[in-house]
Amino acid sequence: MTSSESHNTSAKKWEIQAETFAAHAARLHVPLSATFELTARCNLRCKMCYVSLSAAQAKKQGRELTAAQWIEIARHAIDAGSLNLLLTGGEPLLREDFAEIYSELCQMGFIITLNTNATLMSDKYFDLFSKYPPTAVAVTLYGASPETYEKICGDSTGFEKTVNGIEMFSKIPTNLEVRSTFIKDNMGELDQLRAVANRFTKRFAINYLVFGSTRVENSGAATCRMTPEECLDLDEVNHRYYLSLDESEKDPVDPEVEEFFKSLSPDRDFGMHLPPEIISCLASKCMYWITWDGKMLPCGTFESPYTLPLEEGFIPAWNRLPKLFMDIKHPKECYDCELVEDSCPNCPGYMQADTGAFEEKSEWLCELSKVRAVRYSTPL
Repeated sequence: MTSSESHNTSAKKWEIQAETFAAHAARLHVPLSATFELTARCNLRCKMCYVSLSAAQAKKQGRELTAAQWIEIARHAIDAGSLNLLLTGGEPLLREDFAEIYSELCQMGFIITLNTNATLMSDKYFDLFSKYPPTAVAVTLYGASPETYEKICGDSTGFEKTVNGIEMFSKIPTNLEVRSTFIKDNMGELDQLRAVANRFTKRFAINYLVFGSTRVENSGAATCRMTPEECLDLDEVNHRYYLSLDESEKDPVDPEVEEFFKSLSPDRDFGMHLPPEIISCLASKCMYWITWDGKMLPCGTFESPYTLPLEEGFIPAWNRLPKLFMDIKHPKECYDCELVEDSCPNCPGYMQADTGAFEEKSEWLCELSKVRAVRYSTPL
């Protein structure tokens, strides 16, 4: 049997398993998927961002990990079973040693996704990504004009730079996705933003969940985000657009992959219920996030508690992480709420990011859940 046949056989076996590969990793507490927040610095100043510090502010809060430290963490991570790796920031391309870090990570064998605002894309990075293509690239497009970029990011030149960057990424063999985070300043530009994205890729995603963080100097998240009604209106319009497309206009899906997902049992185990149960996704179970200054968190919405892989060792830090969340509770109001298991995204990370505490409810999320419950019997 060839190596390819062996891998295909293994893949077929997983198709009929009662649990997903990620659930299997979570059950064994294997750190399958990682995010490296390479820097908190960014060349834009988006008012809703949750990771954006000036160099001076970052210096006050901590010390940015060196290239050698990131590479050290990565070596321990891949030895421990990490496979999927998201590189993000801040703006990761802002690091002068990004190429050094990226090249080393690629040669280790990670499946890499890059999050970037694309404004710093250049011939140097085009050559780098052509030599070592990331599996996927996600570019955030904040507005459909220089004027909107000025309002949201404080830089009117950002629009042209982003579009140029997206065009360069579209010429690299990677899965390119354009994303837009919607706030009041760009909520009327859905069609225009999608049109820009569609010039380069059929993958366009939207986000309206906006929260603050201590990893940003002056978060305007609470004042610039849309109302729950506006969020769901936007979601519905975007959903109807994609339903209306002809098959030729849609993002092509591998027929075997499509057939596989159609065959999945509704009882298939995705591992979400594993401890700590307060976290209803795979964060801290088979997923983790390393901040720009070396803290290990379940995901980027959290601020604490955390472990320190460089100080205590990668495996000890990973094994200790879920234990830190075992005694965390939902806000007391949530336990008697009929929406808690259905329409409510009552993630403790969201609560902490929005209110500063796990056990204090987010009024905005609560209202979003109520509005969603009135509109739909099940969420979109």
